[in-house]
Amino acid sequence: MLVRFFVALLLAAAVASTGVIGPVSAADLKHVIEKPANPFDMPMQFVIVRSAAGYCEPTCPEWIYGEGQIDGSTPKLFRAVLKKAGQRKLPLVLLSPGGNVNAAIEIGRLVRKNAMSVEIGFTRFGGCRPRDAGCQGDGVEKGEFRGVVMASGAFCWSACPLILAGGERRLSSQVALTGVHQVTTVYQRERIYYRERYRMVDGQRKVISRKVVSRKKAGTKVTTKLPKATRRLLVGYLKDMGVNKTLIDAMLSTPPDKIRRLEPVEMLKMNLITELASGDLLTDPMLCAKPALPASCIVRTPKPTSAVSPQVPPMQN
Repeated sequence: MLVRFFVALLLAAAVASTGVIGPVSAADLKHVIEKPANPFDMPMQFVIVRSAAGYCEPTCPEWIYGEGQIDGSTPKLFRAVLKKAGQRKLPLVLLSPGGNVNAAIEIGRLVRKNAMSVEIGFTRFGGCRPRDAGCQGDGVEKGEFRGVVMASGAFCWSACPLILAGGERRLSSQVALTGVHQVTTVYQRERIYYRERYRMVDGQRKVISRKVVSRKKAGTKVTTKLPKATRRLLVGYLKDMGVNKTLIDAMLSTPPDKIRRLEPVEMLKMNLITELASGDLLTDPMLCAKPALPASCIVRTPKPTSAVSPQVPPMQN
């Protein structure tokens, strides 16, 4: 029995942020802006928020708020917040600079499966923010928060519109910013060292066993050339969501370091949004004053305080 060592180079692809390939046409130049720096380039968090407008109590709107960068762990976090919401049928309010395309599509399908509405908005919290050290929330339930949704400062870049596409109702305001750019694929090179045992049979090498001895990183390769599999994934997803594939055309027109802003009328035409509205249409406390309450209006009965009988001092003779 003989032993030999050999090396194989493995390429693993990871689709990073959404996007666009190809030159920017003159007609699109007015829509293309520098990709802004922002304080939300950190992993996405999901929290349940109840309106901080006290006048709506005991029946106030609640929503799920997602803020931050979409990565491979984000779908798991989204499933966890859906489980926490339980039977509550809450809308999703999004603010994100984008991120992982596959993860965004997975979340979008979960959104559609749960018949959720999605709105682009920024949640201003009444107390501490979820990312603040030691913040436990100030909502009725542990780990939940109070706040209000604002359109000003809201944005949904890159892969974020793919989550938006999953909503049954998809809303954006005139001032919320939505945009796309090229998909970036990152290939991770890995050099794998094997030990192989074999014997010669009739002049031919017959492998008995093969074992990985070690793995070493061998650099990365970054490209904006859209893989065929990714294109099929995007086309199939948008078709299932009822969104026109012209969204992909918009994606294929802007370099990854810039953003192709999608105008509200344009988003309506491609059915990326179903309605143009104020930034808090799904979270407005006045919704809960109507006779027909939306499913997101949750009744919270104040917990009764236990009555404590005052201690009576013993009678003195």
